[in-house]
Amino acid sequence: MDHLLSKLTSIYPPPRALDAYVLKGHSDLKGVTACLWATDQDLNLVLPWASRWTGPISLLVTTTVDPSSPEHEALLYRVSTLQTKNPLLNITLSLHLVHLAPRTPDNPNAFLNLARLLAPTPRVALFPANLSTLPPRALYAGLLAPAASSALAVEPEPRRSPVVLTSRGQTGFPFAPLAPAVLGRDDPLWCTERFFPPTTRAADWEECVWQLWLENFGDVEVRQTRGWLHEALATSPTSPAVDSSPAKLRRRLVAKFRSETCVLATRQLAALRSADKAMDAKKARWLKRVCRAWTNSNPA
Repeated sequence: MDHLLSKLTSIYPPPRALDAYVLKGHSDLKGVTACLWATDQDLNLVLPWASRWTGPISLLVTTTVDPSSPEHEALLYRVSTLQTKNPLLNITLSLHLVHLAPRTPDNPNAFLNLARLLAPTPRVALFPANLSTLPPRALYAGLLAPAASSALAVEPEPRRSPVVLTSRGQTGFPFAPLAPAVLGRDDPLWCTERFFPPTTRAADWEECVWQLWLENFGDVEVRQTRGWLHEALATSPTSPAVDSSPAKLRRRLVAKFRSETCVLATRQLAALRSADKAMDAKKARWLKRVCRAWTNSNPA
């Protein structure tokens, strides 16, 4: 687990411990796991959230309590009461605790990557907003694919295009802030963790969706969704003041990141040519159009 932490996260100072599967659900592998993270202060918010999502959940909970301390025991008791308050969580909820050093800043993408890493199903839905943003009641059923026949059950599932769940009319990047994404748990794309804290969930997530959009050459299914609760929290801008030094620095870092990812995507496309020359040419034109603003920019 220490190896996985070092490989997949840039949390600093390093976490003191990771307690994986403090609670472990019993999930159908054909389901879609909701991946979320929250602080231990927001633990009870999973109850209303889970009442609207009947599928598996992988919840990473951050805490600064010392492992094996009385405060840790009290936290474990609070965790155990969740299943009493909502018996469905005995089946659906896998909960993990990451013990952070005091004053460790939030690293939203790193926390979400850990929740995804520990998800029990091959397909996941990444929900970057906090637990006060509740999903539509019909969302989980709508994401389930038709059940595969028993004859095909042993065959590897073909890779599907990622899905972005938006509440507005966007069909391309940028999407609504904190729009969730559905993809394979083992998809080679993991949310970038290169932006140093402090950062917001929305700002960190936007770069993850940029990666998703770019590396799939825009081949992302955009699904309109309705029925979110507290939707204003998910769509209101939370970035720092435009003229502040941190905001200016972040703009420079974002521009550099997007320029670098564009160059990398172009090189990979050239190196990994497929037999379909027309498709490769179409992807190259798409990259040139989408990346023009970033490869030719000089941000202030």
